[in-house]
Amino acid sequence: MSTQKSTQNITQIALFLVIGAIAPLLDTTMTNVALDTIMKSLNVSVNAIQWITTSYVLAMGIAVPVAGWATNWFDGKHLYLGALVVFLLGSIVSSWATTLPLLVIGRIIQGAAAGIVVPLITTLVVQVAGSQGLGKLMAVVGMPAVLIPILGPTIGGYLIDALNWHWIFLINIPLVLLSLLLLVWKMPKFPAAKQGKHLDIPSLATLTGLFTAAIIGITRFSTGDSFTSTKVLTPLLLALACLIGYILYAIFQPQRALVSLELFKSPTFDASVVILMLSGIAVNGAMFLLPLYLQNTRGLSVVWSGTYLIAQGIGLLLSRSQIGKLTDSIGARWVVLVAIVIAVAGTLPFVFFTAKTSKWLILLALFVRGIGQGGLTIPVMADSYTGLPKRLIAEATTATRMLQNIGGAMGTAVLATIIAHELPSVGMNAAYQTAFMWSVGFILVTAIPAWFLSHDRR
Repeated sequence: MSTQKSTQNITQIALFLVIGAIAPLLDTTMTNVALDTIMKSLNVSVNAIQWITTSYVLAMGIAVPVAGWATNWFDGKHLYLGALVVFLLGSIVSSWATTLPLLVIGRIIQGAAAGIVVPLITTLVVQVAGSQGLGKLMAVVGMPAVLIPILGPTIGGYLIDALNWHWIFLINIPLVLLSLLLLVWKMPKFPAAKQGKHLDIPSLATLTGLFTAAIIGITRFSTGDSFTSTKVLTPLLLALACLIGYILYAIFQPQRALVSLELFKSPTFDASVVILMLSGIAVNGAMFLLPLYLQNTRGLSVVWSGTYLIAQGIGLLLSRSQIGKLTDSIGARWVVLVAIVIAVAGTLPFVFFTAKTSKWLILLALFVRGIGQGGLTIPVMADSYTGLPKRLIAEATTATRMLQNIGGAMGTAVLATIIAHELPSVGMNAAYQTAFMWSVGFILVTAIPAWFLSHDRR
């Protein structure tokens, strides 16, 4: 009875933590839908409007290592509530913005807060649960991360149609206030261990340089600059230099480095981070691709394109509980390999779809793709912690979240570049078909690291 009660308490804690993440995750997808509207409203160029998204991702990535350190030195409840208050401030600034610079400042504040909120959920859940039943708990924790990006475009589309783009930020205010009330009332304290690493400035500087330079290089490439141009090569070479610099620093100062190289001695962790990066490219890239495809080749409105994507969400919902249970019982390897086959089966048809394809075939493909998508996230996140000592949990969360962010940004940039390059020569529909083929390729490549995931939990 006590074990069941303990499991119920852990699940309840996970649910309350997830509620706090709804606003940051919802905000990201709604903003993507609104970019064209904001661009016209503020009378700025496409290159300039990119910074609304880029600044958010940069701030989020830079904050992730800080979250990993802060979890060891500050009470988890206070840290989580403080980050939500900062996100609320960023939402207010963004909603008031009438110029691009002010909007970018608001987005930086939001991104920094989200970079602490999102990884902190996983860290706190793993700390309270240990290694038992992580598959089921990751299904709970990961639910908004995969469902909200699907529902967000529809909600954002309705808000923009009925009101104006400022409301995609204003809507965060009541959401965050409600979350704060619930968390203050119900969330237990998570006393800090007050042991482990202090915030290491050289680590933070090199990781920040790596993340920032990589995103800038990818963004410039996606907006039309040649890969061999100085504008693209300079930040990418700087990113490489920062990566090498961090590895050397972590070798010679292992007690100070924010992300220990000891993590990479675990084959399951290595496989997990590679899959998370590749699936970030395939999943996030396709989430960028699908609304554009539905609007540009099918002629759907912003609202209807988001509504179509609900079919993908239903597939996710139906598969999530079973995926968690299977991961806990048989390990992640076979769950992920089967999910890859399903995800390919749901994505490959888009390579052949045309403007005249039946909407029911499109909805069926999206539904199948949703089932596969769940299997590429839940088991991998759970397996990244398998066999790791408790002292490395926060650092593992830092590493996995950073690679997810980089993968997501790369996916958007790569697929956007493919469409831009193909469009003048082959036309709209063929350009999107080529981009979907690349997305299928990225999904297939994940089968290689998937073989090194755990395969027998008994």
